[in-house]
Amino acid sequence: MDNRVSTTARAVLTGLGALHLVVSIWHGAAHAELNVLLSPAQTLFVYAVILGAPLVAIGLLWTRYEGPSLWLFLVAMAASLLFGIYYHYVFVSPDNVHHLPTGAAEVQEHFVESAGIVALVELAGALAAAFVLGAYRAAGSRSHGKSRNGK
Repeated sequence: MDNRVSTTARAVLTGLGALHLVVSIWHGAAHAELNVLLSPAQTLFVYAVILGAPLVAIGLLWTRYEGPSLWLFLVAMAASLLFGIYYHYVFVSPDNVHHLPTGAAEVQEHFVESAGIVALVELAGALAAAFVLGAYRAAGSRSHGKSRNGK
């Protein structure tokens, strides 16, 4: 393992990834409760990018592939955030928090709250990954600079 990513940074990203999984499942339950269906392409995106990619990135983060895992986590969180913002707040559809299908007020509130919390967790994940990636790249530059200078 390269060890340019501290155990603390790995733990923070792992925690954010786990929290993201939990809130994504919670939001998926809200989708089911309101019968807000996704297209096949949206469903593929949800399973591959929103759920799968962060889990793969977390697994790789604890191996020698920490650099690619940081990129994967960053891209997955950023793409998930953009997807959620677009479908929950911009595009007018039953998936938009302002155009939900009829249902119990409690269920609609569950949907709105979970959409907002998912977005906040994805933002935190993307920012944390960007910060750790910056530190990782800086550490790599320092270590490569030492070896080229013979120090």
